[in-house]
Amino acid sequence: MSKETPAHHLPVVHPPKRLWQKISAIIAKTSFALAAIGVVAILVYGNDVAADIKAALGATTFFCFAVGVVCQAMGGTSIPNLKPAPDKLN
Repeated sequence: MSKETPAHHLPVVHPPKRLWQKISAIIAKTSFALAAIGVVAILVYGNDVAADIKAALGATTFFCFAVGVVCQAMGGTSIPNLKPAPDKLN
């Protein structure tokens, strides 16, 4: 039996995060925080406002949560460098 580690047990080396991935992760955290604030606002003011205002606040909360999910996925993905290598001119 071979003493080498099988390929599926080798550690995965992820490329470093790019600037826009870091910005996307920050936007995701902010968006999740805004969604949480929206849920609290709906729970606190839910019975005191009209139904259309409560619906608009619920839609805004859902939108913030959905943006957070998408930005978190974009910020947490391991994206390789897709730039082509420059041709060496000799």
